[in-house]
Amino acid sequence: MTKQFYENYWKGQNDYLSDFSLKWPKLSKFIPLENNIMIVDFGCGNGKILSEIKKINSKAKLIGLDVSAIAIEQAKKNFSGIEFYKITDGERLPLDDGTTDFIFSSEVIEHIYDTENAFAEISRILKPNGKLLLTTPYHGFIKNLLITFFAFNKHFNPTGAHIRFFTKKILLDLLRKNGLKPLLIGYYGRIYPIPHSIYILTEKI
Repeated sequence: MTKQFYENYWKGQNDYLSDFSLKWPKLSKFIPLENNIMIVDFGCGNGKILSEIKKINSKAKLIGLDVSAIAIEQAKKNFSGIEFYKITDGERLPLDDGTTDFIFSSEVIEHIYDTENAFAEISRILKPNGKLLLTTPYHGFIKNLLITFFAFNKHFNPTGAHIRFFTKKILLDLLRKNGLKPLLIGYYGRIYPIPHSIYILTEKI
């Protein structure tokens, strides 16, 4: 059922996601510039973000991973010089241990059932001192209160795509549990304490 949900979603989506203009000005500055490094987009969708990363670092080896065969098909059709692989929630990623320099994963983990496996696999493929830049919708105390009072049914609609909701503490605990040390925490969209999302830059210990 999960597989079909995302295949249906990507049938009607062949452009940048709606939050691109919110996040990219904040996140693009963290894309590494070194030559001949491997950059992975975990949850790459149709590959649009990887095409932007390529503009920043054309010398990097770029790899996109996504659960949707339709999204991967779109990405392969639209972007050359980038490797794309279909993956399955809860299974091993198609990359060797300690081979990746930088992982970008934006607004993805809230869609994953097996989050423990996802964090463990991200950590496994990162090199020592490799970086992960992760974003997910922000759920802090004040924002959660506002959601409860004014937007509970909309925010937690069971027909929606979001199945996980992370507080900063839970997110940091998961990262540290998997050997990922937080280096920087920030927010984008609206203003704190009710931002759209939180982003965390981490380093593999």
